[in-house]
Amino acid sequence: MADESTPIRASCHCGAITVTVPGLPENINHCQCSICRRYGAAWGYYKPDEVKIETKPDAVTKQYIWGDRDVSFNFCDSCGCVMYWWPLQPPPADGGEYKMGLNTSNVNPELLRFVDRRYQYSWVKQPLRSKETAHEDDLAKY
Repeated sequence: MADESTPIRASCHCGAITVTVPGLPENINHCQCSICRRYGAAWGYYKPDEVKIETKPDAVTKQYIWGDRDVSFNFCDSCGCVMYWWPLQPPPADGGEYKMGLNTSNVNPELLRFVDRRYQYSWVKQPLRSKETAHEDDLAKY
């Protein structure tokens, strides 16, 4: 079992992509927005500058970007595992929170068994900047 300061490694099923973060996440979030619930992802959040992403020489990381185009969902082109989401916008000028999401479903579950889990529904009705870019299942009020 890992502690908060032991680096955690996530890898896709075929091993082409690995992501290393500095320790256990504060919690694991099962976001219920229109894309995350379809991915079945279990996100742990980290500062982008503390994350190390490695790919094997011929590995391809594909991206899915939609809506406000604020984040890219990144997955292995070979085995299809969703590995992480990455912010596409620069950090806030006011020094506010800036993070990426690691799909902890790609981590050894034994390492995470004592990390609190939550189901976040706040994004279900969070409006995008433009209704025109929203998913058809979007429940936000515009």
